[in-house]
Amino acid sequence: MAKKSVGFFESQKIQAGISSWILYLIAWAGALIFVIPLVWMITTSLKAPDQIFTNPPRWIPYSQLYLTYETKILARNDGKIKITVDEDGTKRIDLGGYSHVIPAIAELQVKKNMRVVKGDVLATLPSKGRVSIVEKADKTKVISVTDRGRLIKEFNISQDTKAVVKDGDTVTMGDKLADVMPQWSNYAKAWAPKALDETFTRYLMNTLIITITGIIGVLLSSTFVAYGFARFKFPYRDQLFLLMISTMMIPAQVTMIPTFFLFKSLGWIDTFAPLIVPTFFGGGAFNIFLMRQFLMTVPTELDEAAKIDGCNYLQIFWIILVPLVKPAMATTAIFGFVYNWNDFMNPLIYLNSTSNYTLALGLQTFTTMYGTNYDLMMAASTIVLLPILMIFFFGQRFFIEGVATSGLKG
Repeated sequence: MAKKSVGFFESQKIQAGISSWILYLIAWAGALIFVIPLVWMITTSLKAPDQIFTNPPRWIPYSQLYLTYETKILARNDGKIKITVDEDGTKRIDLGGYSHVIPAIAELQVKKNMRVVKGDVLATLPSKGRVSIVEKADKTKVISVTDRGRLIKEFNISQDTKAVVKDGDTVTMGDKLADVMPQWSNYAKAWAPKALDETFTRYLMNTLIITITGIIGVLLSSTFVAYGFARFKFPYRDQLFLLMISTMMIPAQVTMIPTFFLFKSLGWIDTFAPLIVPTFFGGGAFNIFLMRQFLMTVPTELDEAAKIDGCNYLQIFWIILVPLVKPAMATTAIFGFVYNWNDFMNPLIYLNSTSNYTLALGLQTFTTMYGTNYDLMMAASTIVLLPILMIFFFGQRFFIEGVATSGLKG
């Protein structure tokens, strides 16, 4: 009897392969959608101010500066010409309720009391001129194009822009003047902003002190408390554990005011103590839960063997169990790092002096002062976000392993 052939789409192997490719495409599409704001933030941090709001949007922080301007000034209304001349030679043509500003370098094509219609040429500008380059104290440059000593067009370029013309060169319409390179100087300006009392160096040091000390406190206290819940049997252990877990359902806003008055009575306001000391008293319900669940996967036979060898409970904890729960500790450390690094509310409540500000508060202050400087604002945001990305990139193996609570390896 002949074997019945299986159609192309009826094969389970082919169906599984197609399903896998569809899932991969969906995952990659989702990843690209979520990463677009991050890429935009990084590229914007390297742009010159005039590159940010271009239409269409410019993704690559590189462009070329050309000599472009309107060589003809056209009438926008119908009417009779009225001409007034300012002290600097600038002319103003009033025409039907609209005022046209005519640069001193422009050559008028109309006369006083002459009647024109919309679209007629009022004045013309030279199509070529001489280049003049002036470097300022902040290393930015001004490229001016003049004709017979009168200004035609002026360009302000940043210190990372490379001029391709020299002082005294003659250029015409459409000639390239400079290459606008990625503005790495934005990071230097954002790191030490002139409008703030402190630099990001101070904010970084404060954040590192709070974050590193907080991670140490969380790891020590949460692992030790989880060891007690996982390895010891005592009255009402499960009820206490349930009570501890239930504290995760209490909103932080409920305990915010009583906690503030407690720390105020201790004299800890405007110090790092309210941000560090609580981490040494439990380390948080979630971290205790995570460590306990991981410790529950470690066989108790190891404890018994260690007792036979003469180890006490502290030695069992430190020598036997701590090396086995490193993935969970790494996960807890990552969570602690992200929380302390990004924490805004607690430093806002307890820190008053700008010299004690963390990066989150420093970034908020920076945004207040430089809210319209989007290039500098994106550079400062990238500086604050970069350590988080590095932690997740290098610690993702421990993070996944810790969350999975895979236990012992064979």
